[in-house]
Amino acid sequence: MVLGIVTNMNRLNVSLFSDILNVVENVTKPISVANVIPPASVTASNVTFHCKQARLMNMTFPICLYDAKTDGTVSRLLLHGTYYEASEIERFLRLLRSDRRLQLVDIGANVGLWSLPAARVTQVISVEPNWRSISRLARAVDIGTVASNVTLIHNAVSDVRATLNMGVYPTNQGNAFLINATKCTKTPIGLHCNTLPAVDTILLNDLLPLMRSTAALMKVDVESHEGHVFTNSSAGQFFDHVNVPLVLMEWKYCKRTNVVRRLLNFFYSRNYAAFDFDNSKLNKQLYRSWPNNVLFKKPKYLRF
Repeated sequence: MVLGIVTNMNRLNVSLFSDILNVVENVTKPISVANVIPPASVTASNVTFHCKQARLMNMTFPICLYDAKTDGTVSRLLLHGTYYEASEIERFLRLLRSDRRLQLVDIGANVGLWSLPAARVTQVISVEPNWRSISRLARAVDIGTVASNVTLIHNAVSDVRATLNMGVYPTNQGNAFLINATKCTKTPIGLHCNTLPAVDTILLNDLLPLMRSTAALMKVDVESHEGHVFTNSSAGQFFDHVNVPLVLMEWKYCKRTNVVRRLLNFFYSRNYAAFDFDNSKLNKQLYRSWPNNVLFKKPKYLRF
């Protein structure tokens, strides 16, 4: 009888200890503030998109597009059988295939030109603030049955957490950008724009709880906001915890901003060097004449 009491007490203590551990883990485990979108939720909404089969590197997958008038670059080309930035994406895919530890972090994913083929190779985090674009990406992820490999995030990445309005160039839905006003008056290069609904901004560090690997390649296309993505306070923790050997960045807009030197210092202080797609090292002092897309690379990836 005494033995039975002791055994029950031991079980009670083990159960209590387990409950305490669960409470501690729930308190200490980081919680992401990112707005994660379940791909099936967009399909369930019965919104109609035009989706077609695309092909890249012997992979065939669905991609959901705008009409050619609304999106005269990415969608128009795909509707006519041309995959935008195919050679650049294929080079990333070869790297992802050669090192299975790497996942893709796609900041400014648009309709998924990079994310959708990468999801057939590795895990992907796709961040896109334009709801019209990420809803198309979500539909393609769902009907392409790669939802288990993709985390979709409807936010913009910045150096503060806030709610900001957005603008978009009317005939290029990929040219969507944050604005500090209630109405968009011009694009980053002074063209006419339309106003999009507001979006919540997050920090790059907020993606850490959603990462499935401690190594990643990163592609960043955020229409002149790159300098606000990469600051020590907003992205330093991410780069401390995740090995990011290669970052592809759209450069044509951010090189004109007044925070470009801060962005460069972020990477140079972490032992990155800047290259073009021909693997030519770029002169640090001539950053305003660098090409439209640049690669920030660690020494191991100098031959990419």
